[in-house]
Amino acid sequence: MSSHASVLVCIPSRYHARRLPGKALLNLGEQTVIQRVYRQASLAAFKTIVLTDHPAIVRSIKSIDGEVVYREQKASNGSQRIFHYLSEIDDTIDPSTIVVNVQGDEPLLNPENIQRLVECFSDKETCIASLYGSVVSPNQYAMAQRVKVNISHGLATTFERIVEPSDKEWHKHIGIYAFRWKTLKEVMKLTPSQREISLSLEQLRWMDHGYSINMVEGFSNGIAIDTAADILEARNFLNS
Repeated sequence: MSSHASVLVCIPSRYHARRLPGKALLNLGEQTVIQRVYRQASLAAFKTIVLTDHPAIVRSIKSIDGEVVYREQKASNGSQRIFHYLSEIDDTIDPSTIVVNVQGDEPLLNPENIQRLVECFSDKETCIASLYGSVVSPNQYAMAQRVKVNISHGLATTFERIVEPSDKEWHKHIGIYAFRWKTLKEVMKLTPSQREISLSLEQLRWMDHGYSINMVEGFSNGIAIDTAADILEARNFLNS
């Protein structure tokens, strides 16, 4: 990546999560979930900021001297929350700035994943990048919560939630995205596609409108916090 390209790592964190409200503030040892995500992301050594809709999350991040922005504005997903905030300061952001969208519910985030995504943008043709993990085993084909990606020549061909046995090789999708700021502004203006609506996968909108997604092999981020059982699993892992 050019040393002149700037990078901004954004962590959208919504308090009222659908499946586990308040999960960002649940404790994992001596840290909250969102504190741990922030600290792990910061290890990538880029400017890192939490974007939230709740004062308690603001307090949690400020208590560790982290950078956080509070906005009550509703957003349908993390990318939109990032877009809303960065649009406010658009005149201070270079269009080529690399914006990394890190999910706020992955406290075991490997910071190397952020670095690998950023390195993708040394190719000036890269507009959007994401990560893939190991090959999905057949017993996970029907697990809708585990998003799968098929890859050809370094690009995503499609994303699915449920797949059937076939000749295609499916990989686990690691849900971190990076965009050039000018690209994020473009994709936020696109109308939702039928595939996106059907599967609740925003990346399908981008692909259905002709955008390519570069895929880079990443490290597993471990346990995403979606349920009470996930919190227990993460606590057990960190205590082991």
